This record gives sequence, C-alpha cells and structure tokens, in this order.
Amino acid sequence: GGVLDPPTPEIFISHRQWPFPIDDLIVVIRTADDPSALATAARAIVREGDPTLPVDSILTMEDRVAASLAGPRSYAVFLVGFALCALAIAGVGLFGVLSYTTCQRTREIGLRSALGARRSDVLALVGQQAVTITCVGLAVGLMAAFFLSQSLATLIYGISTRDAVTFLAVPLVLIVVSIVACAAPAWRATRIDPLVALRTE
Repeated sequence: GGVLDPPTPEIFISHRQWPFPIDDLIVVIRTADDPSALATAARAIVREGDPTLPVDSILTMEDRVAASLAGPRSYAVFLVGFALCALAIAGVGLFGVLSYTTCQRTREIGLRSALGARRSDVLALVGQQAVTITCVGLAVGLMAAFFLSQSLATLIYGISTRDAVTFLAVPLVLIVVSIVACAAPAWRATRIDPLVALRTE
C-alpha cells in the first residue's frame, strides 16, 4: 500500500510454508550504505540462486514513498499555482480599487491640506482607511478559508490545511498591497497645491 493508505493487519509466514504459488516476491534489504549502490549486487545474488527469475525493479524506500505521494504532490502543485494566481488577482484588484478611491478623494485631501493638515496626517488618514477596509475583507475571507480548508485535507499530505504560516503570510501580503495602493496616490495628492486640488473635478 501507499503512504496515504490506512494500515492493514499483517502476519509473518515463511514463503516455504505458504501453500499457494507466489506470483510476486518483494525482498527488503536494509543497509547503512547507499541503497542504490547495492542494485548490481542484488541482481547478481538473484541470478546465482535462479537465473530464470526476473528482477522487475529495484527501488529505494525514498523512491517508493515519492511514487506513493506523486498524486498528492501534483494536487499540491496545482493548488499552490491556483492560490498564487488568486493572490495576485486579489492584490491587483485591491490595488486598483484603493488607488481609485484615494484619487477620488483628491478634493478632500486638498481641503484638509488647506486647513493645515500635514502630509503625515493625510497619509495616516488614508492608510488607516485602507487597512480598515482590507482587514474587514480579510476577516471574512479567513473565516471562510478556515471552514472550507477541511475539504482539502485528502489532497495534502504532511501539511496542515490550517497552516499558521499561510494564514499569517497572505493577510500580511494583502495589507502591504493595500498600504502601497493608497500611499502612492495619497502622496501625489499631498504634493499638489491645495488650490489646484480644490478646483479638480
């Protein structure tokens, strides 16, 4: 069976005592040296015992584990690819929305500047709004991901579907994207003459 298969009961019986014909015989060799270096010696030993016995394949335990995990690994690669695409799309969409929203506030920023607001105050105001909007969206998304992630449990081996690193890295990336998205237009708006900003339609 494979690594993901449930364990089954087993019992040791000498092949000399087995009353039925043996179609396949699997021999396990334990060694402290490089297992691949014993392939030639193993084939030679089999030929000495019975030259007519075919040796189908000689695999190391790492090869057998890798073959057993080939399917889940492929699923994981596809999931990572789709997740990165989704993260990129979310980042681009968030950048565009926040940039547009900040540009629409050019008149407000100009008015605040005319009333004595400093550039740091304007940047902090816009950044706080962007982070608030982003955090609300992240809270909804993280809750949905937390409950839906159990459906991926059968496709991933050795990694928790509720991996803490993933649930921390993705929000941090989107928060950074949101800050950059609003900081650039907000910084440009603070450099405009307040009178020009107030005349902007």
